[in-house]
Amino acid sequence: MGEKGRYILGIDQGGTKTAVVLMREDGVLLGKGKARGAYFPTQGMEAAMEPIREAAEAALAEAGVAQQEITLTVAGVTGLDWPGDDAAVQQAVCKLFPAGEAIACNDAVIAFYSGAARAHGAVICAGTGINGALIDREGRQFIYGDYMDENVQGGSALALRAARKVFDAQLGLSGETALTPLFLAHAKVEDVDALLRCYMMEDDFRNKLRYLVPDIMRIAEEGDEAARALLDEFVGQIVTYLEAGFRKMGMQAAEEEIVLTGNVFKGEALRRRVQEQIAVRLPGAQVVSARYEPEVGACIMGLQHRGLEAAKREEAMRESAAALGLLRS
Repeated sequence: MGEKGRYILGIDQGGTKTAVVLMREDGVLLGKGKARGAYFPTQGMEAAMEPIREAAEAALAEAGVAQQEITLTVAGVTGLDWPGDDAAVQQAVCKLFPAGEAIACNDAVIAFYSGAARAHGAVICAGTGINGALIDREGRQFIYGDYMDENVQGGSALALRAARKVFDAQLGLSGETALTPLFLAHAKVEDVDALLRCYMMEDDFRNKLRYLVPDIMRIAEEGDEAARALLDEFVGQIVTYLEAGFRKMGMQAAEEEIVLTGNVFKGEALRRRVQEQIAVRLPGAQVVSARYEPEVGACIMGLQHRGLEAAKREEAMRESAAALGLLRS
C-alpha cells in the first residue's frame, strides 16, 4: 500500500476541547473534528475516550475515509503525566481504532511537533496554565507537568502576579503603576481596598483575572515599570525551567529548537523577552513558534514514527492545513 493509501489520525485532547485531524501519509490533511474536552485522571478513561470517538467520526466523515483505513493513531492527552499513563491511554485508543497501531503521549509533546523542524528539542505551552516537555535524540521525554510552580502557571499566574504589583504599590513597596486603574476598572470599584476585598472574598474573581493578560502586556509595552518587571520575572522563571531541563536531559541547548506555543506567547512583549533571555542564558538555541494546531503536530509525530520526512511534505501540509483552518496565526 502506498503512502496515498495510508492514514494517520492525530488527536489533541485538553480539558476544554478534543480536536482530531486525519492526515494521509503524503502530508495532505483531509478532515477534522472537534468535541468536548476531558481529563481522564479524574473523569475516567471511558469518559475521556468518548469525545475522541466523536471528534474522530467527524474527521473521518469529512475525509470520506473508513475507520479501518487508519494505520496509526497519535494521541496527545492532557493529564498523561505519570509512568504507566501512556500505556493505559494507548490501550484505550487501540480499542477505539483497532485497525492500526497507536501512540499516546502528553499533549505538550505533540505541541512540540507542531513547530519544530527536528525530532528533538523543547517546548513551552503557555495558555491559561503552562506545561513543557523535552525530547532528546534518543526519543526520551521529560514532561514538566505539575512540577512547574503555581507562580508560573500561564496567563492565570501572570494575572495574579499583576494583582500583587497593584497591592505592592498600595503598600508603598513600589511606585504607582498603570496596572492599578486597569484592575479597578475590571472589578468596577473605586479604590484598592475594595479591589482587595473582591480579590479575597468573591468566588471566581481571581480566576477571571486571566482575561486581563492582553492589557497587562500592553501596559508593559507602554513602559510601565511594574508591568515590565512583572514580565521579566515571569520570563526569567520560564527560562530557568528550560535551563534545568536541558541539564537534566544532558542536552546541549545550542543544538536544539525551543518551540513556544499557546495564547500567552501571542503577545509580542512576552515573546521578545523570552527570546532575549534565551539568547543570553541558552546561547545558540533556536526559538521557533508553533506553525500548526497541536493535532497536526500529532500527525507530524506520526510521520516521524513511520520514518517519513515531514519536511518533504511541508507544502502539502501547509496548503491543506490552511484549507482546514489549522495554521497558527
